[in-house]
Amino acid sequence: MPETSYLTVKNFDSERYHSVRPSYPQSLVDKIMAYHDGSCDELIDIGCGTGISTVLFASHFKHVVGLDPSDSMLNVAKEKFPEMSWANVNGDELVKGGIQPESVDMAVGGESIHWCDLDKVFQQVNQVLKPKGTFAFWFYVQPEFIELSREAHDLYVKYCYSDEYMGKYLTAFQRNFFVTFGGKDMVQKLQSYGFKDIEHEVVNEFTDKGLYTNTKTPAFLMEGTITLNDFLQFVKSWSLYTSWTRDHPGEPDIAEKFVSELKDACGVKTMDEPLKIEWATFYYLCRK
Repeated sequence: MPETSYLTVKNFDSERYHSVRPSYPQSLVDKIMAYHDGSCDELIDIGCGTGISTVLFASHFKHVVGLDPSDSMLNVAKEKFPEMSWANVNGDELVKGGIQPESVDMAVGGESIHWCDLDKVFQQVNQVLKPKGTFAFWFYVQPEFIELSREAHDLYVKYCYSDEYMGKYLTAFQRNFFVTFGGKDMVQKLQSYGFKDIEHEVVNEFTDKGLYTNTKTPAFLMEGTITLNDFLQFVKSWSLYTSWTRDHPGEPDIAEKFVSELKDACGVKTMDEPLKIEWATFYYLCRK
């Protein structure tokens, strides 16, 4: 499992993480449930964090368990959702962590499996799923400030993906995973681990011509407004930001530098000005 400050930094601020991270649209949950063709007894959420995605499925299954290797994340999940079940389990080691083979109807992962070894997590998910069980995972990649200039996108890439700034804490695999929306060989990789009936969709892929807009309303559409103050707090919830501040003590705050440059470059008048955003997103659905 790649190193992440969610695990390595003592007293990581998981409370702030929970307060600033977006949830997922009901349309995505509806899409996943419509795809599901099995029973609804047991669901596991791999890399559940503070439970943002886990709770969305609670009403659909008899038993839902959020799994995460971070005690800090799980402590917040337990505080926010005490009626639900949580366990310290790594997605690479589901069986070792106590998940029985062929016991799970659905395994989901929201913004999480890039922290796993894909070969290991795919093998483990296939092992614990019942026949016809569903595996669903999804990501939002970056917010596109659609009323600002192309420079807003380029600054995001500069600070978040390049080796010059916070991107240096991404592995080569993680960087490729995000910029290629899961990778060109994801379907083949899933098939190699016994998954079938694969469905996937990319929303708002940014090109030089602007945002890519699907001809139909996508299942995983994340849009809204955000202020630069809110965006600043979002950036400060990243593992990449926490790793940077750990390794650059006494230097100017990297998140504040990023957002200040974005504000000036794009002519945003105030930090409290509402800005329209659409998130680049993608998801994969498959069956055992």
